[in-house]
Amino acid sequence: MLYLQPEGMTDDLIAAIRDIPEVLPYIDIPIQHCSARVLGAMSRTGSADEFRALFARLRREIPGMVLRTTGMAGFPGETDEEADELVDFVREEGFDYCSVFSYSPEDGTAGALMPDQVPDDVKLERTQRLQDAAEECGFAATASHVGEVVDVIVDGVEEGEGGLELVGHAWFQAPDSDGAVHIESGDVRIGDKVRCRLTDAFCYELVGDIASEGSKDE
Repeated sequence: MLYLQPEGMTDDLIAAIRDIPEVLPYIDIPIQHCSARVLGAMSRTGSADEFRALFARLRREIPGMVLRTTGMAGFPGETDEEADELVDFVREEGFDYCSVFSYSPEDGTAGALMPDQVPDDVKLERTQRLQDAAEECGFAATASHVGEVVDVIVDGVEEGEGGLELVGHAWFQAPDSDGAVHIESGDVRIGDKVRCRLTDAFCYELVGDIASEGSKDE
């Protein structure tokens, strides 16, 4: 479930994610910021307290859920304190995945015409601190899957340190967005679904051994 908005997380939608087996408990809610003032300047709603309550409810009602978000640093008028608030919020929530961006003014947008544009060097520093917090949480979340046995869909073949290796994704890895599972060898084809034991993690990547081979996922 990608690109959901906080205000769109209705009771019915939460129940559907929880109760429908075909819907993975992977939820992407790009908040952009947690400061109510900055969000208001973006013409967005929400606040840190509202987001905390929503995420606590999702984790309570959907055990084992994976949560992705997006944070933006350096929106016009963002103060040092508000930048710190966002970094602290990301660490506190411990998101599985958090994409991080620096604000970039685009011609024709309201933001580009706002006063108090944040200097590039300040934006860079704030973005790096936010990225560090996101990776601290994300790397730990990825490592927490080591030891699990999961289904992995094989997406391709890559050159690894020891030669060719299979690369695929598990249910908690959105293709082309998150990390991947690297499998050293196996008599399988691209598109096959295989049962893997996850043995190691590095950054957002995982290493797995084939536990048993499955048929091609139709």
